[in-house]
Amino acid sequence: MIDSFWTFQVPNLLIAMAMYSVLARFVLSLIFPIGSDVVIMRVFEQVTEPVVRPVRAMTPQIVPERVIYLFTCLWLFALRIGLYIVMRMYGLVPSIAG
Repeated sequence: MIDSFWTFQVPNLLIAMAMYSVLARFVLSLIFPIGSDVVIMRVFEQVTEPVVRPVRAMTPQIVPERVIYLFTCLWLFALRIGLYIVMRMYGLVPSIAG
């Protein structure tokens, strides 16, 4: 039964992982300066940069870097909702009631 919903769960978990990683990058940017040499900050910058880059390209230059991280989280959350809606239309989402 659970194996039949992998088409929803795997993309959902990957998007959630990206969203929470960008959120962690935002929190770390409040603690450490952007571009810091702290190892954890550099790792999060390298991991999340492919996700942040398209949002940075769509966002006006006047928007601060930290706010771009929040916009990225917002876009990823909207993507998760869109994935849920599409998968729900095709019946590929597990139901809550048994």
